[in-house]
Amino acid sequence: MDETNKHLHARLRPTKALIHDAVDATTYLVGEGHESTARLAVAALETAGLGEPARAVDSLRRLLTEGVLGSVRAVNRGVEGVSDAALDLGQVEQPPEPAVPLRSDALTSVPGAIDQLVGALNGAVGDHLASSNNGLDLGMRLRHDGQWLPRFPATEALEGVSARVVVLVHGLATTELSWSLSAESELGDAGAHYGGLLQEELGLTPLYARYNTGRPIVESGRQLAETLEALVQRWPVRLEELVIIGHSMGGLVARAATHVGTNDQHAWVGLLSDVICLGSPHQGAPLARAGQTAAEVLSSVELPLTRILGRILSHRSEGVKDLQHRELQGIGPLLDGVRYLFVAGSAGPDLDHAATDWLGDLLVPVESASGPEGEQVRVRRFAWVPHHQLQAHAGVYAAIRERLT
Repeated sequence: MDETNKHLHARLRPTKALIHDAVDATTYLVGEGHESTARLAVAALETAGLGEPARAVDSLRRLLTEGVLGSVRAVNRGVEGVSDAALDLGQVEQPPEPAVPLRSDALTSVPGAIDQLVGALNGAVGDHLASSNNGLDLGMRLRHDGQWLPRFPATEALEGVSARVVVLVHGLATTELSWSLSAESELGDAGAHYGGLLQEELGLTPLYARYNTGRPIVESGRQLAETLEALVQRWPVRLEELVIIGHSMGGLVARAATHVGTNDQHAWVGLLSDVICLGSPHQGAPLARAGQTAAEVLSSVELPLTRILGRILSHRSEGVKDLQHRELQGIGPLLDGVRYLFVAGSAGPDLDHAATDWLGDLLVPVESASGPEGEQVRVRRFAWVPHHQLQAHAGVYAAIRERLT
């Protein structure tokens, strides 16, 4: 079976399950639209003195609507059961998911496109994927040199690793492939990425985290902390140094992991020398706050369309909702004895202009990317570097290398 078919087969059953969940969700949205329309009609008839017969008719309407929508859901789940049985009967196995190469030219391949789509789904509905045990849930795992490490890795089989490790944590709605997004144009090589460069130049063994970005950031931090603790216990050589580099949400996940690791007295925290955050919204992101405001406003307007849109926005993932907070509970303060570097990008040329500071890298303002409020840490700012380019940019890499040298 070629790589493309392996990726397609690995996601066949969980994709089918998600489609059935979407059908159910749509019926509830339709029901919300019906209820909103009915409330408007009954209110108008009550004004005309016809409130009692209007409510009686509406009760019958509600009964029929719930019956029809309930039947749709029952048929939907029946079809799901039959299709699952057909897959079991046909012995359609789910082969192990192969790792897409960390190359910018691999992103346009079918496996690369599928991988990015799954990352986006996790960002949008990741908490639902986790709660429903859907196979599209990325969970939390580490990748080394093109292979996935088990949840609690038996790393004795790894070869050529060093005593210094760097863990790179991607941002919202992406996977570890995002570290190669602009590699060819920004770093001059389609196969270049920060981890590989740090291995070649400074001898750090790179590990790439892949996780479900739709889950609460604190929960992802806990999973990362537990994974790192298991890793330290099983690393083939005695670890001397650990570095974490996080892009966007990944920086907040890294900070949450250090908080959990400190509270739980994990051994890896004592090996942590540096935490580097690239475009991380330490003081929240305006777009996330705008989404919350839009959800509240739309839900408060008694019209079918606005109620439906409000409900859809209200069901955005917990990971997305976390980004609206100026100070997210559960992340904790910066650690003494750990060096921090916060990198902020700017979509404009003038880093000192108020408008540029607010716009930042188009997703995260410069102030928010510069660290938690009131903390005095080292900050590097880059003009003409939008949010996604912070993951693959020669100047940003030079700042990282300088910090770790």
